[in-house]
Amino acid sequence: MKFLVCISNVPDTTSRITFTDNKAFNASGVQFIINPYDEIALTRALELKEALGGTVT
Repeated sequence: MKFLVCISNVPDTTSRITFTDNKAFNASGVQFIINPYDEIALTRALELKEALGGTVT
């Protein structure tokens, strides 16, 4: 069985987010992490892989 999990990175909630004068997101100094819900999905896919066999992509 093949498991596909899409993940995205998001700004860490402890990072201070600032915007430029033209209201654009300023990414300097912002720590990015894996989306917590995506991390849960990835963990579950790995658990299912161990239980049922297969690959996680």
